[in-house]
Parts: sequence; structure tokens; C-alpha cells
Amino acid sequence: MYYLNKSESAERRDERDRQLTELYCEIYDHLRSSRVNDLRQAALTITLATGTPRYHVGYDRAYIVVAKLLRDSNSVPFKSTILRDMWLEITSRVRPLVANEHMSISQAVTIVLEQCHASRFFLTEHHAWVIIKRTLSRINCRAPYGRAA
Repeated sequence: MYYLNKSESAERRDERDRQLTELYCEIYDHLRSSRVNDLRQAALTITLATGTPRYHVGYDRAYIVVAKLLRDSNSVPFKSTILRDMWLEITSRVRPLVANEHMSISQAVTIVLEQCHASRFFLTEHHAWVIIKRTLSRINCRAPYGRAA
């Protein structure tokens, strides 16, 4: 269901889902020609390890979390280690901009979200596969395939 006024976070999630699915399909097709065993798992693992997307979080949320982490790195409880890793990576990119370039936290967060690439997709394999299946079924390019559904 699409709403007229999507939130910034929802738009970024859609972008992430599209990037993840496109990269997965490329890797899957490449591996299929190489006759790899357990194709779906191999393509998924490679996709998550090699993908360099943008950070797919909204500015408001990023500003709040990064500001708290800059004050005290133990101040924010995280539900998962993957999310914790993402926020610590964003914070590690913001910190030198604030310290060395004398930017405000707001300016630094904006630059990191707009210009920096994440080191990887910050998703579990299970969640990534759910996203890929949902995206493929929505665009009907490859019905959640014989490819491994």
C-alpha cells in the first residue's frame, strides 16, 4: 500500500529494498552460470557482504541516535547487534566531521547520509530474503522463483 506522503524513512527503505533485490538478481544470475550449489544461499551471502548501499535511515532518527551516541556510546540500547553496528558506523563517520571540520552534528549527519556509502547492508540473511521475495513478487519480474522460494 502506498501513501501519498511517504516518510523519509519509508522512501529510504524502498530504495534499500530495490538496491538489495537488484544486486541479488545480478549475483544470482552470475552464479547460476557458474553452476554453484545452494544458489539462493550463496547469492544472498555475497549480496549482503558486498553491497555498498547508502544508509537507509531518516535524517530525524539519525540525528537523535547519533547525538546520543556522541555524548555516551552506551546510552542507546539496541535491539540487535546489526543495528548497533550500523549506528556506530554512522557515528564514527560523523565524529571527525564534527571535531575536525567544526560542523554541527546536524550538518555532519546530513553529509554522511547523503554522500557516504555503508560498508554493507545491515540486515540479517533471513530479513534480507524476506525483502527480496516481497520486492520480486511486487514487481513480478521473477515470481518468487523457482529461483529458490
